[in-house]
Amino acid sequence: MDFEPLRGPLLIRSPNWLGDAIMSLLAVTGIKEISGSCPLIVATPQKIAYLWSLCPFVDEVLEMENSKNVFENVKRLRKKKIGTALLFTRSVRTALECKLAGIPKVIGFGRTDQSFLLDKRVIIPKASELAHQSQIYILLAQFVGAKKINYSLPFLKLPKQWQKPQEPIIVSVCPGAEYGPAKRWFPSSFAWVCQRLKEKYGCHIQILGAEKDKAVCQQLQQEIQSAENLAGKTTLSEFMERIFRSHLLLCNDSGAMHVGSLVNTPTVAIFGSTDPQKTAPIGGRFRIFYNKVHCSPCFLRRCPIDMPCMRNIEPQNVLQACEEFLSLETNQKWPCE
Repeated sequence: MDFEPLRGPLLIRSPNWLGDAIMSLLAVTGIKEISGSCPLIVATPQKIAYLWSLCPFVDEVLEMENSKNVFENVKRLRKKKIGTALLFTRSVRTALECKLAGIPKVIGFGRTDQSFLLDKRVIIPKASELAHQSQIYILLAQFVGAKKINYSLPFLKLPKQWQKPQEPIIVSVCPGAEYGPAKRWFPSSFAWVCQRLKEKYGCHIQILGAEKDKAVCQQLQQEIQSAENLAGKTTLSEFMERIFRSHLLLCNDSGAMHVGSLVNTPTVAIFGSTDPQKTAPIGGRFRIFYNKVHCSPCFLRRCPIDMPCMRNIEPQNVLQACEEFLSLETNQKWPCE
């Protein structure tokens, strides 16, 4: 296929979710390789803008408003005089904003609601429909000519003050999942594992989550002695730093899981309604628990029955994986402040 030169400045419209944005990093670095002298701008929801600010291959981060008035974002885009926009989203709104901003070439995924607004459409082959989400994003990068794809997560500009302490041992637990309850392991199961870890290692348990996770995090705190509950109290920067400083992360299939992978924190992740084949961490040190049952993966937000996929995951097995990671972590020397 002959690829037309990308017109600059070049816009990447980031996925809207933290985990998806992290899974798109491989594709974005591949696009940067072919962008030449064109500035690479990432337009992103404000809630995940900090992630993109850590990326040395991004020249500018453009925060987009979550407003019903699309013209607020159109004005922002117009000022940048963008030549080509690559949409990692699949929504009509993001494509419409780019067209109204007068961007000459808008490229995105075909067979979606936004298709009629695109100048070029990337059709995902049926053979790739079950591929990992990062591979789907890479298809978009390859469509515009990216050939050199690094399949390892990229180096980030992490703040120098982020340091992993030698003690106490810190375990972060994230019982939430923004997509819905079907992705959440039971608070009682998380609590059982955390309490055993606390008894054996004397570790500090910190509960992390977004504003929407407050209820499930509060429920977990009530079952764990002396746990620190930070749900809804951290910025994305603080959230990522807390995970970086942890010796272990215990979570569901969520944005937190991908942050753990990105900052190389040992991660134990529980999968229920979703499929690890599509959304497992890209790299780092991780262990996944997934018991496929007759109805999984269903990709539902709420389970209409009794969550058999989650009930089949034994806390004792999860505890063993956590202990294996912590035994390795506690034998290493970490720089401390």
